[in-house]
Amino acid sequence: MGSKKERPPGDGGTAPPADVRSLLRFAWPSILSFVAGSLFRVNDQFWVQHLGPDAQEALGAVTFLLILDFAAYFVAIAGSMSLISRASGAGDQAARDELVGRALFVGAAVGVLVGLFGYLCAEPLADALELAPSQRQPFIEYTRAIHLWSPVLALAPLVSNIFLSMGDSRTPLLLQIGAVVSNFALNPLFIYELGMGEDLIVGERWGMAGAAHASGASRGLAVTAGLTLLAARWGIHWWRVRQVRLAHLTPILRTGIPSAGSIAVYAVVYALIVKLVFSELPPAALGGLSIGFNAFEGVAYPFYLGVAVATASVVGRNLGAGDPARARQAIRNARGIATALGLVFTAVFLGLGSVLVDLFTMDPMVQMQALDYVHVLAVSQVFVALEAVEEKVLLGVGKTRPIFWVSVPGNAIRLPLAWLLAVQAGLGAAGVWWTINLSTLLKAAAFHLQVRRLGELRDDAPAS
Repeated sequence: MGSKKERPPGDGGTAPPADVRSLLRFAWPSILSFVAGSLFRVNDQFWVQHLGPDAQEALGAVTFLLILDFAAYFVAIAGSMSLISRASGAGDQAARDELVGRALFVGAAVGVLVGLFGYLCAEPLADALELAPSQRQPFIEYTRAIHLWSPVLALAPLVSNIFLSMGDSRTPLLLQIGAVVSNFALNPLFIYELGMGEDLIVGERWGMAGAAHASGASRGLAVTAGLTLLAARWGIHWWRVRQVRLAHLTPILRTGIPSAGSIAVYAVVYALIVKLVFSELPPAALGGLSIGFNAFEGVAYPFYLGVAVATASVVGRNLGAGDPARARQAIRNARGIATALGLVFTAVFLGLGSVLVDLFTMDPMVQMQALDYVHVLAVSQVFVALEAVEEKVLLGVGKTRPIFWVSVPGNAIRLPLAWLLAVQAGLGAAGVWWTINLSTLLKAAAFHLQVRRLGELRDDAPAS
C-alpha cells in the first residue's frame, strides 16, 4: 500500500505546532464539531415543546441518564485517545491501525450492553427518579427508543475522536454537520403528524419516541460515513483486528475506565439531585434546568470542549514525537484561549439570556427558572472552560486516574450542598445553581494542580 494513502495530512510522525495560531487552526473545526453535536439536545428541546411542558420536563430528567450512558461509551474514547495520539505522533501506523480496530470493538460491545440495560430498565428508572405522573410516560417512551440506538450512539463520538487523535479535526466537523442537518429534518417528521398551510403540526406521530429515533438515525448516517472514510482515506481496515482477547484490550480499558467512571458519578449525582432536591421544588424548576443545561451550557461547553480535546490531541502527539516542551506550550496557550471563551459566554449569558430563553418555552414559570439558571451559571463560565482544558490534558497524556479522584468528590459534594442551600436554607432552585458554581471552581483548581505535577511534561522525562 502506498505511503500517500497511509499518511494523509496530519499523520506525518512529527511534533505538531503548539503556538496560538496553530492551536486555533486545529481547534476551530473541533469546536464547531462539538457545537454541532450539542444541537441534538437543542433540536430536541425546541421540537418537543409542542408536546407540552411535561415533555420538556421529562427531557430534563432523561438528560442525565444519557450522560450516564455516555460515561459507558467514554471507556473506548478515553482509553484510546492517548494511545492513538502517541502512535500517530511517533509515526507508528501499524500500532495506530490496530488500536483503532480495538477501540471500535470495545465501543460497539459497550453500546450493545448499554442498549439492553437501558431499554429493560426504563420503567424502574422512572420509578426511581419519582417523576410526576405526567412526566413518567414521556420519560419511558424516550428512554426505550433511544436505547434501541445505543450501539450507534456509542460509535458516533468514538469515530470522531479517532480522527481528532490522528490530527484530523475537519472530518468530524463534516460528519457532525451532516448528522445535525438530518436530525433537524427528521425530528418534526418523527415526532408529529404534519399538515399543510398554517397548521403545520396537526397531531402526534411517535411523540417523545420520535425525537429519540431521529437522534439515532441521524447519528447512524454519520457513523457509516466515518467508518467508510477511515478505510478509504486513511487506509485503516478496522474490521481486520488481529487480537480481541482481553489481554490486548486491557490498555484501553485500564485508561478509559477511570475517566468514564468520573462521568458516571457526575450523572448519578445529577439524577439524585433530580430525585431528592427537585422533588421538593416547584415542577417548573426542572424545566428551567432542562432549558438552561441543554440550550445554554449545551452550546457554551462544546466551545470549551473543542479547545480541550484539540489540546489533548496536540499534547499526546507531541509526547509521542518526543517533544514535551511543545506539549507544555500547547497547554499554556489553551488556557488563554479557554479563559477568553469563558468571558465571552459570561457576557452572552448575562446579556442575551432573557431573549434566548423565550425561544424554548412559553410557560412564564419555566422562563423565570431558566433565566435564573443562566444568570447564575454565567459567573462560573471561565472556570468551566479551564476545568475542561486541564481535564483533557490529563486524558491526552493518558493519566486518567487523577480525573477520577478529582471529579468524584468534586461532583459528589453537589448533592449535600444542593440540599442544604436549596431546601434547608430555602434558596430554592438558585441553591442548586450556586452549588454548581462552587464545585466547578474547586474542580478547576484541583485539575490545574494535577497537570502541574505531570512528570511526562518534563524535558528529562523518559520516552514512553
